Amino acid sequence: MIRNLIYLVVVGAAVAVAVWLADRPGSVVLEWQGWQLETSLGIAALAVVVVAVVVGLLWVSWSWLVRRPHEWGLRRQLKRQRAGMEALADGLVAIAAGDSDAAARHGRRAGALLEHAPMTLLLEAQTAQIAGDDEAARRAFEKMLEAPETEFLGLRGLITDAMRAGDDGRALAHARRAYALKPRTPWVLDTMIALHSRAGEWREAQRLVEESQKSRRSSGTAGRRQQAALLTERARTARGAGNAAEAYAQARKAAELDPALAPANELVARLVADDGRTRRARKMLEKAWAECPHPALVAAYLDIAVGAADPLDRYKAVEMLVRPAREHSESRFAVAEAALDAGLWGEARKQLGTLVETTATPRVFRLMARLGEVDAVDESRAEDWLERAAQADADSAWVCGDCGTVADDWSAVCGHCGAFATLDWTQPPRVHRAVVAPAADRDPQVSGDA
Repeated sequence: MIRNLIYLVVVGAAVAVAVWLADRPGSVVLEWQGWQLETSLGIAALAVVVVAVVVGLLWVSWSWLVRRPHEWGLRRQLKRQRAGMEALADGLVAIAAGDSDAAARHGRRAGALLEHAPMTLLLEAQTAQIAGDDEAARRAFEKMLEAPETEFLGLRGLITDAMRAGDDGRALAHARRAYALKPRTPWVLDTMIALHSRAGEWREAQRLVEESQKSRRSSGTAGRRQQAALLTERARTARGAGNAAEAYAQARKAAELDPALAPANELVARLVADDGRTRRARKMLEKAWAECPHPALVAAYLDIAVGAADPLDRYKAVEMLVRPAREHSESRFAVAEAALDAGLWGEARKQLGTLVETTATPRVFRLMARLGEVDAVDESRAEDWLERAAQADADSAWVCGDCGTVADDWSAVCGHCGAFATLDWTQPPRVHRAVVAPAADRDPQVSGDA
């Protein structure tokens, strides 16, 4: 619509000029080097227009001829880049499929077409990784450090490689460089915290956690959990060095930040008991049991309250500890175990009967087996309970939320993957084994020809 209006305006202006010239006839005389040219004003104006059009056409043609080679080169370059990006995408798909040969082939093609652009190094590194060539992958990641656009990716690959090799010093050096490039990236900060923690540099790790919280890079719950883990480890270190005052201060703060962290509650109670305040330590463990029952709290409570006293006294102490959460499965198990040690078969059978129905785990069945061996009234066979224990879901344990590894004891750092503050007291996932029936036993309607 706008173009049509512009066209009409231009045509109207041209017609108006032509009419104006027609109404005002005149002549134009041009003298040059003895030559004289005389014509009307209209013809002169038309000649000027024709000359302008011819000059314009010549200029456009010349510009087109000058630009043409550059356009051809640019078009060819764009075509190569398009083919190179397709090869790069195909290589990444091959890596996802685990086909190292196809990934290498596409990587070579992408490198040739893209003139070994920095992004092709990522494909080269990942191809070497799935092929098991760690040295080639490391070289590719190191080359990526030379280009600003791939430096951060190269650092991540080198950090992962160093941590896999157990070279925490090299991993920390690369992590610091990555942190300088992108300090707001969560995985960089988490990696530095984990590396400092693995090295026992708890103060530096805590500084990074506090920095993360101040900049709101980690949530309040996650930040408190990390701080509690760090403070617990610092308390352990201080206690081992004989500094009970500092150990108590760190452990108490850890328990306040994360009341469900059993190792912190256990440690602060033992430190209070070491200071002679046994009653205070018992109250602290009873409060912790109400928050989150845990077997470690039972052991600490018995050590503090009764020591190696009579089994009946230990049973009474357990009764006192579990009172705030009497119906919890951990409470029932602790009472059942103490009752069994004290020879109170009826109480043990009562608690275990409930656990068999609600929390059927191996340790419950093992206690049932013990009860069957010592209680004449119990007609069940210990072998049957032990067989059920072998088939039951696993008992709760310290499980890493990142890699799923089960640890015997709590630690701020996973001993398998190096993740920080990821151990939770939970039931490990059950591993199911697929059983394939023999060919002769399979349903012919399923395994036969369709």
